[in-house]
Amino acid sequence: MRKSASSFLSDCAIGRVDPRSDQRSVYAARRINPGELIAVFGGSIVTPQQIAQLGPGAGRYALQVDEDLYLLSDRDGPGDWINHSCQPNAGFRGQVSLVAMHTIPAGDEICFDYAMADGSPYDEFDCQCGTPRCRGRVRGSDWQIPELWIRYQGHFSTYLAARIAGLVTTQPNLAAIS
Repeated sequence: MRKSASSFLSDCAIGRVDPRSDQRSVYAARRINPGELIAVFGGSIVTPQQIAQLGPGAGRYALQVDEDLYLLSDRDGPGDWINHSCQPNAGFRGQVSLVAMHTIPAGDEICFDYAMADGSPYDEFDCQCGTPRCRGRVRGSDWQIPELWIRYQGHFSTYLAARIAGLVTTQPNLAAIS
């Protein structure tokens, strides 16, 4: 039996579809306070092999939740429309909950850095976020960038936080960074 749960989008946020580009995004419906829950991702747990069998585009809303395990959204809904930014205003609490990292003013787009959750190269792409901190390309190895450990401390998904802690433990020169 396959069990799944739909993604949840808090009433502090609203999903929008741009009619000109069909771009899906999520915006703050009101001021969002630091630590406030924005979304909880849902879907079915799948392996990379299962995503590959679904064909191109089927893994569009897949979120890595552990080593070789992904949460694949069962339907296209606003809870899954939160885009990437190299200068995010939201981050993870646990594996699937997204919270505000700082105050998000009403009307601002809500974004998280995919480096906070993705530790595999299944979804690499040229970044067009346009922020001053744009890395140019989003890679599955971006979680290994020490600068991001500092900026996103406390906002990596649980399994990546454990990976980072493991690196710091085995490489003492990294302890000062984290």
